[in-house]
Amino acid sequence: NREIETNAPYDLIVANILAGPLVTLAPAIGRALAPGGDVILSGLLTDQRRRVAAAYYAQGLSFTRAGAIADWVTLTLTRRHRPRPAPR
Repeated sequence: NREIETNAPYDLIVANILAGPLVTLAPAIGRALAPGGDVILSGLLTDQRRRVAAAYYAQGLSFTRAGAIADWVTLTLTRRHRPRPAPR
């Protein structure tokens, strides 16, 4: 959505949808998240956690915490203020 992109970046983004759309939206959410901002992702099952997290790691986000209720997981990830230098 053009309005969402125009008003970015955001300090906090929350998405409570299925794992597939969370993975698909990772690049757009990553672009819309401000440095130091957090994204909270829910609506995924325990066995989907790694796949979803990997999509957001690829966007430069880092793991902050996870919570679980029964088989459902919520992930919180953060965009670093400054990118880390690439390993040599």
